[in-house]
Amino acid sequence: MPAPSNTLLIEGSFAELAEEFAQYVDALRKEGSLQSEIAPLLQPIREQEQSEGEPDLKQHDEVLKKIVAAAAVLNGAPEKEITPSYNLLVHLVHQASDPDAFLPRICAYLAKPITTSPQFGPTLAISILTTIFNTLSGNDSSRYHILLAIVAVIRQSGSGYAFEALKPQLANQLPTWLTAWELDDEEAQKLHLAIADASTAAGDDDLAQSHVVQALQTIPAADASKPAARDLAVRALASALRRPTVFDFTPLTGSDAVQSLRSSDSTLFELLEIFTSDTLDAYEEFIAASPLASISGGVLAEAADALQTKMRLLTLTSLASSTPSRSLPYATIVSALRVPATDVEMWVIDTIRAGLVEGKLSQQRAEFLVHRATYRVFGEKQWAEVQGRLMVWRRSLEGVLTVIRSERERFVREGIQAAADQEAAKNNDKARSGGPRRNQQSQPAQTREVEPTAE
Repeated sequence: MPAPSNTLLIEGSFAELAEEFAQYVDALRKEGSLQSEIAPLLQPIREQEQSEGEPDLKQHDEVLKKIVAAAAVLNGAPEKEITPSYNLLVHLVHQASDPDAFLPRICAYLAKPITTSPQFGPTLAISILTTIFNTLSGNDSSRYHILLAIVAVIRQSGSGYAFEALKPQLANQLPTWLTAWELDDEEAQKLHLAIADASTAAGDDDLAQSHVVQALQTIPAADASKPAARDLAVRALASALRRPTVFDFTPLTGSDAVQSLRSSDSTLFELLEIFTSDTLDAYEEFIAASPLASISGGVLAEAADALQTKMRLLTLTSLASSTPSRSLPYATIVSALRVPATDVEMWVIDTIRAGLVEGKLSQQRAEFLVHRATYRVFGEKQWAEVQGRLMVWRRSLEGVLTVIRSERERFVREGIQAAADQEAAKNNDKARSGGPRRNQQSQPAQTREVEPTAE
């Protein structure tokens, strides 16, 4: 798979290697026409190489035109010789005045089956293409054609291993590559659709949907109503509606091509609006009036169950996000989703798994306590709800702060009073224990006179 750039080293002058390659091609074709065709073109190149002068790349181009045109025969070479023969061809092409003029054609050859190795041909082709890709600088636009060829080989071969190896590069490097290559809208769209097709072949429908939407976003507003744009918009929208993991339709509603469906495919666009912001009631009314088989050539004819399931999940999401008390009774869910009461918890759990809501089920109280819910659309009404909830939260915090201040003041008062009471008690104790001694010391000494007695 694409990796940091490296260098392909092959010894020999351009004239020597070109003649060697022509001999090999003639041996595969069992005729000597290519070698004889390029012989007169190689003569001035040899003379220039012998004189050690600056090579005339225009002369190289004339030789390469014939060599590359005959290189399709390499797909029929023995398996062990395919990689070195293509490496030699790529080395020669890098000595052209403009390698980009030849590399797309080589990539086209490699995107076709290698007839001598039906089993390992795709692996060989991917390996060769990866080598070509990595010999070019990161901002070389030729990498675009090579990546297209790699993706085409992966799609045709159905190689899950190769696709899994490519996925990290697409996730981490593709945006950088697209910027560096300076692709126009048509080229970018072609690459995204190729990746989407390869993803579908590998069974990764989520990645396929992502790249279909990115391809849709490359359509300029001026081309939004053209047939090709309409077809892509229908494909992207139908895929998003069918996919069980797609609940956010904002990238689609923001597309000019999808908006153009309002006039070309009005029923499909109406269905999009229902899935964007409406509930199961509106969906069932719509289906009663416009069966799925009649919408845009039946692109959703086989998706009735998937659409109804998704609509129930979205309806439950709307209920959760619009419940002021954040307590959603089971009875309300039963009525809105039209499901048995015994299935309510299953639908809530499925909605939680889809990442649309968070909360806690209470069987005892028969309610769903909503902790978080996704807004399907976010407009003035939703901003008003957020403002209201913020005001409630603010008042709640103010109440908490008031209680905290009151308790703090009470604690301080009680502390002061307790300190005062303790000091008073201490003084009283001292007074009781020291009072009698002070009284005794202050009392004057009493004397008694003793009369003398006669003997």
